[in-house]
Amino acid sequence: QDWIPEQRQYYFGPANSGLAPALPETKDTLLTLAAYRDVSAMWVRAGDLFNEQMNDKLAEADAGLSTIFAGRDFGEEILGSFAPEIGVVVVRQDFADTKPTPALRLPAFAMVLKLKDPETMRGELRRTFQSAIGFFNIVGAQNGNPQLEMDMQKVGETDLITSRYLPEKKDKDSTTAPIIYNFSPSVSFTGDRFVLASTAQLAEKLGTAPLKEATPVNTAVELHADVLRDALMDNQEQLITQNMLTEGHSREEAEAAVGLLLEVMKNFKGAGLQLKADKDRLNLQFHIDTNSPVR
Repeated sequence: QDWIPEQRQYYFGPANSGLAPALPETKDTLLTLAAYRDVSAMWVRAGDLFNEQMNDKLAEADAGLSTIFAGRDFGEEILGSFAPEIGVVVVRQDFADTKPTPALRLPAFAMVLKLKDPETMRGELRRTFQSAIGFFNIVGAQNGNPQLEMDMQKVGETDLITSRYLPEKKDKDSTTAPIIYNFSPSVSFTGDRFVLASTAQLAEKLGTAPLKEATPVNTAVELHADVLRDALMDNQEQLITQNMLTEGHSREEAEAAVGLLLEVMKNFKGAGLQLKADKDRLNLQFHIDTNSPVR
């Protein structure tokens, strides 16, 4: 604890007491990150933490973000409205009943945060999200991209604001649609839980799912190798094509290389990392779980 200066307490919390949050449980989870990080304190103390070039960029970002949030100070008022526990969840997307289906199928991802004052911040975040979607539509129209259509709904105790790209006629039933159809930016509010997700489906899942039991650590990362393998298999054809282009292989050689990668991954369950700060010790643990003995 004596090694940590005041300006870096945002990382470990007062007296090293900062703990990672419990995250919602959902199917096909590929990666989770749970950590204690007081981003508001980091933003406010940026002058003591970063070099001049980085601080200039942060000052520029602060001015722009404060404008988006109607003049409210981004570091203290906006970031300060969130509890200093952060969660990131990445899941494999299911495109079985989805049209158009993108040719490159990306995982969905989300940030899970806790609001200190939900009653005040819900309205503020709703308005900001709606303004952001409007901005994306303006920029998208200039670049010839499809438009996002917004919707609001309630699922149990969860309020959802969703958006979806309206497919163009040529893409309506496509199974090789542009990459943009991986995304349907959405947010959900459940009590003091706030979810900002890349897809409407994930925003709803994480908004309504129960929390799994938290581990008393500062930072926890978990990777599920079986889900990662399934996500790679979803894009096997794209991986083969990429291998042919970058390595100059024939199709047979590229298929063999990609097949070997997928075969090797069958031997692994996953991997993880945990960082724990005690009174007089900093403990970092890393593990790899296998499906069979390593010889």
